[in-house]
This record gives sequence, C-alpha cells and structure tokens, in this order.
Amino acid sequence: MSLIDGFVLAGGQSRRMGHNKAAVLLGGRTLVDRAASTLFSITNTVHVVGNLTEEITSIPIIQDHQTLGNARGAIVGLYTALVNAQTEWVAVLACDLPFVTGELMTQMVDILRQGVDEQVNSVDAVFPAQPDGRNQPLCGLYRRDRCLPEIEKMFSDGDWRLQQLRGRLKTRVIGFSEIKDIQGSEFLFLNLNTPEEYRAAVEIEKMRLRPAFLNPR
Repeated sequence: MSLIDGFVLAGGQSRRMGHNKAAVLLGGRTLVDRAASTLFSITNTVHVVGNLTEEITSIPIIQDHQTLGNARGAIVGLYTALVNAQTEWVAVLACDLPFVTGELMTQMVDILRQGVDEQVNSVDAVFPAQPDGRNQPLCGLYRRDRCLPEIEKMFSDGDWRLQQLRGRLKTRVIGFSEIKDIQGSEFLFLNLNTPEEYRAAVEIEKMRLRPAFLNPR
C-alpha cells in the first residue's frame, strides 16, 4: 500500500455550539489537535482543512477549495482534502469526533491493507458504521483518483449530501460489531455540536482517564 495523507476536517460553521468547535478544549487539547494526534497514528503528514487561523493550531491549514456551484457542507472538506492529497489514499477525521482513537484508524488501515494484499483492489472508500447503523463517512479512508470524479459529478448535479457518496463508490463499511471490542467503543462516534454535548464529553473524558477505565480487569 502507498502512504496515506491525513486531513482533519474543521470547516463547519459551529452555529449550534456558538463558537468555533475546532478551538474548543477537551482534555487540555483543542478538538482540532486531538483529531490530528489520532491521524498521526497512521500517517506522518496531517493538514487541517477549514477557514482557521494559526492561533488555533500549529498544524498546516488548507482553506476550503472553491467548488462548482459553491457547494457547502462536509463534502467540501473531503473534496479539499482529496484535491490537496499527494498520496493514493486519504484519511479524514472530523474534529468534532473527539473520541475516535488511533486504534480504530489502525484497524481501518489493516482492513484496507488486507484487501490490497488479497488483490481486492476495487474498494474506493472505507469507513465505519455507528452503533445505530448509520455510516460515519467523516472518519474514513478514500481513494483519491476514484473519489474526486464522483464528488465533482455530485457538485455538477447540485447534490452536496456526503451520505450520498457511498452509493457512487465501491465502499467497505466496517460494521460496528467489528470494532466494538475497541476500548471506549461506545464513545467513538460521539459528535460535538452543542454546549450540552460538549459538557457530556467533558465528563466522558474524565471517566476515560480514570485508572479503572485505562486498566480494566
């Protein structure tokens, strides 16, 4: 397998949070730096995609790429990552998924590598399913040359819904049953959009740092 470029997606407008989510602190680190640290478990190259400033993070920042029809939403962040990638595969992680772990990202890469070793080269994307069965494409691996044309077609069609991309690609969805043994799996896909969700995340972070959680018997 070729190397993977990593991209933290931090381009949301944070309307429900009331201020920039990327700069929110959790466990002493900003959400954007937590996501970058997670991506560094599978890559040596990480950039942040979004309209951020250098005061928020020292990770190199890439501004959202201009799109056909001035598309909006998470798909623009993914598109920007793909446009700027220098590798065949791209790993993306939204900054508002603070409990995604390096273990999950490594397991996703292992699943992808296994397919390549077995010469199953038809997969265009790999991402997990949440406990409720919904896909989570904002924590995913994407093949650059296969995904870019499909997203551009979506822009041309006026379809900006990231969830629709799966139907255009050959996707390997990792069922939650495959990753439920990861420590803290029940929190992996907790999404921070509101002050209430942030307060809940603070309590979860405290619990995760307790010795009983770190060293279960």
